[in-house]
Amino acid sequence: MMAAAILASAALSAQAGEEYYFNGIYNPTLSDVNKINLQPQPFDTILPAKDITYQLLSVKGEVPAHVDSIEAARLNIQLAQEKLYKGFVKAGFGLYTTPLAELYYDQGRSKSNGYGLHFRHMSSNGGIGDRGPSDYSFNNVDGFYNAYLPKHALEGRVMYDRRRVGYYGYPATDSLENLHQMPPAPPGDAIKQVYNDIGFAFRVKSLYKDSTKLAHEAGLEVHNYTNLSNSRELNVKLDALLSTRQGSETYGGTVIIDNNTYRADRDTLPELRQNGTMVGISPFVSTTDGHYLVKVGAGIFVDALGKTTFHFYPQAYAHYRLFDDILVPYVGVDGRRIRNNLRSLTRENPFIEGAPFQRNSSLMYDLYGGLRGSLSRDIGFDVRISQSRTKDRPLFLARETDYKGVRYGDQFVAVYDRVDQLDIGGELRYSHDEHINVHGGLHVFSYKKDEQAEAWNLPIYAINLGAVYDFQDKLLLKVEAQFLGRRKMARSLPAGWNDLSPAPETVDAPGFVDLYLGLEYRYTKRLGVFLDFSNLSASKYERWYNYPVQRGLVLGGATFAF
Repeated sequence: MMAAAILASAALSAQAGEEYYFNGIYNPTLSDVNKINLQPQPFDTILPAKDITYQLLSVKGEVPAHVDSIEAARLNIQLAQEKLYKGFVKAGFGLYTTPLAELYYDQGRSKSNGYGLHFRHMSSNGGIGDRGPSDYSFNNVDGFYNAYLPKHALEGRVMYDRRRVGYYGYPATDSLENLHQMPPAPPGDAIKQVYNDIGFAFRVKSLYKDSTKLAHEAGLEVHNYTNLSNSRELNVKLDALLSTRQGSETYGGTVIIDNNTYRADRDTLPELRQNGTMVGISPFVSTTDGHYLVKVGAGIFVDALGKTTFHFYPQAYAHYRLFDDILVPYVGVDGRRIRNNLRSLTRENPFIEGAPFQRNSSLMYDLYGGLRGSLSRDIGFDVRISQSRTKDRPLFLARETDYKGVRYGDQFVAVYDRVDQLDIGGELRYSHDEHINVHGGLHVFSYKKDEQAEAWNLPIYAINLGAVYDFQDKLLLKVEAQFLGRRKMARSLPAGWNDLSPAPETVDAPGFVDLYLGLEYRYTKRLGVFLDFSNLSASKYERWYNYPVQRGLVLGGATFAF
């Protein structure tokens, strides 16, 4: 081994070019190596479970007992479809010789078509003291037919309405008996008026399930309206509503074509002729996401009554739903052209003169805002404030009727003026289990006029209350109350009064309350009896100047389904 080392050293010296000399004996030694003996040990990743102990505090909670009452439920087993009676008759009789007769008849259930008929008659001898003859009679016949196609619904309707009223607005000293003793007898339209309305209507409505298609509804309505004074009117109205939805936006509009032809005989003046066609287009676009709705449009009208005029009205509406429809604030503006004709004027005031002058109205604007919503599942409300301006709004003034020096019942003339109206009001509704329904409303008004001295016959406030209570589908109770505030009326004008005459004298008409109570007992599902009380307060108030209403009308009768 040593020899090998010497040879290796010599070889290294030869390679490095160096020389080494060894003297003595060389004994190389190797020291022992202390090695660390580490052996791999298996290690389990699952930790051993530790013993856990739980300690409970000795505390006892005191929970008071509370018992909730659960409303009793009544199990009512019914067939899939209850028996449907096709006919219904109501007949009664009341004070002042007041008969009532009413008939409904309907085809019944059908998926393809339907038809029905309605007839109603009510008349009375009036019974109003200190005034002229106050008897009246109302008759109405209405029939319809509906057809249901795969994508459209068709409706046709024919109607006849006859109303007879008496011009009793004059003192009883000019009684009918005394008048008839004076030759010649007065003309019929001096003491009474009869209105006849014959008409028909037809409508078609689309039933598309796809909202992107052009939904449409169009109709035609015709009325031939006459009175005892030989005034004639033919009104033909076409209207259509179109809309289509694209995503969250809806595009649409309404179209109306209203033609009115009016002829009226006047005693000493030439025949009154007024013809005119009114055309209106109201396009709109709306957008919604379920919480808010914004709708913007305009009303564009051309009116050819008298002279042709052009009218433009802004139209907009917006609301936002808060807290799942609990509160819904809303604002809007509206405007449109309004047709005034013989039919509409006599429906508002049946004691108007036989040949009134006609002028259409313009709702220049109606700015409104409010808040509607629900206080609970049963209670809903709506409060709002609006400011509007109506140009050529019809107001009514009482004027004496003189025939050969004898005064007969006052008849009203229509005067037209610009009226600004502020309306602050609200409504409240309560409904519970379909057995109790209560509603009420309050409106406070303020008016500004342009030419007239007062806003004739318009109240400063109006309150209406109503309730219906159904006790176990056997006894039905109805209560209604109407409160109308103070109004300004004009004292009866002389027979020859016109717009150029002096201003009429103003009379304060006090407010009044009219209470109604109705009771109905259903002996069976088909047979029942009823009793109605009108004007329970027995107040002899005047809705129109010199025209008081009946005191306390009581009417009772029976109903029968067949």
